[in-house]
Parts: sequence; structure tokens; C-alpha cells
Amino acid sequence: MMYYLHRFSDQFIGFNVFYYVTFRSVAAAVTAFAVSLIFGNLVIRKLTALKLGQPIRAAEEVHRLAELHFGKQGTPTMGGVLIIGAVFLSSFLWARPDNRFVWLALFSMLYLGALGFADDYLKVTKKKSAGISGRFKLLFQIILAVIVTAVFLTSPLLEVQARAQGTHRIFSRG
Repeated sequence: MMYYLHRFSDQFIGFNVFYYVTFRSVAAAVTAFAVSLIFGNLVIRKLTALKLGQPIRAAEEVHRLAELHFGKQGTPTMGGVLIIGAVFLSSFLWARPDNRFVWLALFSMLYLGALGFADDYLKVTKKKSAGISGRFKLLFQIILAVIVTAVFLTSPLLEVQARAQGTHRIFSRG
């Protein structure tokens, strides 16, 4: 959304900076950091109040590591909600809405965040430290990799860039 402020650069001095990806990237990072600082305590307190802490393995399972692992008890899980929310908000504010690669990155983050949420949810509801199996997680990550690869291979923007660099034979579909 902020990207479109560059259109007012004729009327207002300095608004042309909204056109530059470097300025918007730094502004997005600062915005995400500020959102994390502002809402971090609230989200952590809410997750703690909901008792969404990760179960700790018994001493029989981890032996001597139980002493170190015990300090983690009560630490709220699902903290990725805060980070993903902050990145989404700053991306909506600062990214170009017509850039399909921004949407692809946000989709990938949401996809993996949903996988992590499901893993944490299973850990909390089962009251065990085992959530989604490693193979299942790997399968979902491979599916995401196939989706991202398909988007890249079917993108006309990449073909134009490859042709401009003289590598069109590698990326051409014909």
C-alpha cells in the first residue's frame, strides 16, 4: 500500500523514496520489528494464560538432559503466530501488491507456519513432546518445494530476465 505513495512525488518532495525497494525493505523490517515489540508481551502472556506450553519429556526418555530441558517447562509454544503476523502486516504495508513473488513468499511462510501450528497443537493437546512425525513434515515441505518450483518455472518474468542475460535456452519452455 505504501508503494503507491510514490505517485505523489510530483506534489510532495521526498515521496519518490516509496518507489525504491531498498527503502521499502528497510521500512518493512522496522515495521515488523516494531509490531513484534509492541505486541510481543501481549501475545506471550496470552499464550501462557491459555497454557499452550510445550510438554517436557520425562527424565526416563532423556536421562541427564532432563535437568537442562526442565527449564523449558511452561515456555509457551506457537510463538510463530507473532512473527508471521508481524511479517504479514509489514508486507501488506510496504510490498508491491502486484509482485507475485511477494505473494509466493507469504504463501510459503503461511504454509510452513500452519505446519508448525499443527505440530505444536498436537503436542499441546496430546500432552506429549511428539507432534507431527518427521516424515510427514518432510512430505509437506516437498509439496511446498514443488509448488514454489512450479511458480518459478511458469513465471514469464523469469523467462524475460533469463533472455536478457543470454541464458534463455536454459529457461525456455519450448
